[in-house]
Amino acid sequence: MDPITDLTITMSHPNKSNTDKLKQACIATCESIEGANRTSIWRLRDNNQKIECLMCFDRQTHEFSFGQILSKSDFPEYFDAILENEHIVASDARNHPSTECFNADYFIPNDIYSLLDYILHQDFSPTGILCCESMGSFCQWQEQDSTSLRKISNVISMFFTPDE
Repeated sequence: MDPITDLTITMSHPNKSNTDKLKQACIATCESIEGANRTSIWRLRDNNQKIECLMCFDRQTHEFSFGQILSKSDFPEYFDAILENEHIVASDARNHPSTECFNADYFIPNDIYSLLDYILHQDFSPTGILCCESMGSFCQWQEQDSTSLRKISNVISMFFTPDE
């Protein structure tokens, strides 16, 4: 079974915990997007002034983490760009105008070079962000990567409410 179909089954299963759904969403994203070796799901909070990491998966270590909060006041270029465009494709994230703001506090400490993000929706309103990152080296994101991320974001948006 392909990762997106497997994710759809997991996300629609009423007896799966939200934690299991978030973990599966991160794993499916890594499996679907070759260059992503770190994926995360973030919830928009405080009238889109902050994002909170609900789940992050590191493909290299197979570890999960969560809880980090990033604020628009610290990263206004990113927040403005993701909310306006609904996606960001930054193969060179450290020099991209919408993401270079993360260099000192996020990219360099986490060894991140490339970023591919897509907005999650509920009732046509942004509720979160699905994030793919390439650690250790640059990834030249392809159109297929963006298409896969959009499909995964749609599946997550259909079955998961970030406030749950």
